[in-house]
Amino acid sequence: MEKKPPVSDYSPLDPSNGIERLYDAHEVAVRCKVSEKSLHKWARQGVIPAVKFGRLWRFRKTAIDHYLESRSAS
Repeated sequence: MEKKPPVSDYSPLDPSNGIERLYDAHEVAVRCKVSEKSLHKWARQGVIPAVKFGRLWRFRKTAIDHYLESRSAS
């Protein structure tokens, strides 16, 4: 399996159309400092907000930011 490079651009909007971009599990795992396997488990359990498209999990940046803020506040 090919390793993806670290996330360098984590902006909430796609500059071409202004719509919020969906991030893949690798990008969010890097941001949350967890493994992709843990992230998938959390998504299945509803611990972290996610949307599943077929076999792929996708995550909204604003939802992940809110989740991280709520975790650091508790």
